[in-house]
Amino acid sequence: MELAKKITVFTLSICWVLFLFSCSNNEYVDPDNKLTAIKIATGEIYPAFNPEIKDYYITSINTLNPIEITLDDFDPTKNIYINNVKVLSKITTVKLQPGENIIIKSGYHTDTTVTYTIHYLPADMPKINVITKNNPSEGYILINLFDLSPVITYDYSYIAILNNDGYPVYYKRLPYPGVINFKYFDIGNNQKRFSYNVNDIGKIVVMNEKFEEIKQLDLLPNNNHGNYPTDNHDCLYLDDNHYILPAYITRENVDMTAFGGSNSVNLGEFVFQEIQNNQVLFEWNTADHTELLSATDPIYYAQYATSPKVDYFHFNSINIDPNDNNFIISARHTNQVYKVNRNTGAIMWRFGGSSDDFNLTENEIISHPHHATMLPNGHLLLFDNGVTKNPKQTRIAEFALDEVNLTADLVYEYKDIGRYSDIMGSVQKMPNGNYFIGWGGNITSQINASKSDITEVDANGNIVLDISFSNNPNSFTYSYRALKYNINFNE
Repeated sequence: MELAKKITVFTLSICWVLFLFSCSNNEYVDPDNKLTAIKIATGEIYPAFNPEIKDYYITSINTLNPIEITLDDFDPTKNIYINNVKVLSKITTVKLQPGENIIIKSGYHTDTTVTYTIHYLPADMPKINVITKNNPSEGYILINLFDLSPVITYDYSYIAILNNDGYPVYYKRLPYPGVINFKYFDIGNNQKRFSYNVNDIGKIVVMNEKFEEIKQLDLLPNNNHGNYPTDNHDCLYLDDNHYILPAYITRENVDMTAFGGSNSVNLGEFVFQEIQNNQVLFEWNTADHTELLSATDPIYYAQYATSPKVDYFHFNSINIDPNDNNFIISARHTNQVYKVNRNTGAIMWRFGGSSDDFNLTENEIISHPHHATMLPNGHLLLFDNGVTKNPKQTRIAEFALDEVNLTADLVYEYKDIGRYSDIMGSVQKMPNGNYFIGWGGNITSQINASKSDITEVDANGNIVLDISFSNNPNSFTYSYRALKYNINFNE
């Protein structure tokens, strides 16, 4: 009997030691230490929260604004820490550093703490690599990241803001395959607006300085037509009640026999509206300018006879000339940039293409341009894809224009010999005189796809910033544009 008691005491002692050992190694977790919900104000965590799952990702996060984290079952008697700072209420505000995970520890006792990690970067977000950094201009870089592939269809894409180290200080994962044209607008009174175009829903989404969605935009009923979905190539946002929106519509059964085509062709027509206070101030439609039908590049001209639908114009950018407030429009398939009178809608001049008003010759000639802007000094800056050049060569080009005598001088160009981007692209002239380039893409050339995606050069052509995106297997990662802005997020 005495021996049995000793065995029982010994057994209990061993069990107690094993229990303590288990706790000290965090193998035992008191169910009361676990959390029942974690909410991050900037996005949705995934997978869906489960107290048993300790690692998560999130659809959107940023280091530019403070972030609210809500713990629904906050208990002041429990020791809860977010990134090593004790939680004092149900809602905690944190300011992350680029790349800093959100680490939440919860427990009544430090030796039984449960740790949950929300990782800063998603696993499926393309990696961004800095090749060169040598005193680039100040600012943040806005990009959209999506994959183009002949064999794989992705059902998501990203918008992101990078610092000069190429690190995403903000990103958002969106459930659409081709979100593009991520832009920033300063609308005055220290108010910031961001927009991106979603072709899948035919809307332009606008966010405030906290990256909260505040509205979705499309074209208004006008001239006996209803609402038009927005085209995804561009937009201008002047303030919360004033914007310029583009659309692509189909004009059906057009007789194109005068152009050697069939008598029933569907044409893709470009339309844009200037809208203020929910009223259409101005609407412009390529269908009202039939002379444009003969301006399409010869490589598309044969489609009038062979294709049931022809994209003869292919708008890709709209801007306002800061010198006279008229519109500057770029059209890829006519090889032209247009100035359109903001009051009358008249085409004031055509730069490039078969009906060029500036008589461009030799190296001045442009091919399939993108992102045309007029600079304050009256120069025209554009991204020249060079689709019909021989050899094919992409460049950026700046022209000094005399709009009275209709002359143009090529005053600056930058090209990487052999680089060819047949689609997309952008260029900006920075306040310090540098040129900031988004190289667009080429899904038919692995050589070009492996080159850098963003380059900043000084006036002498020296590279001061060079960034590339990683390419997934059987696909190429691109940004439709890469745009740099000097934004103060502390205002």
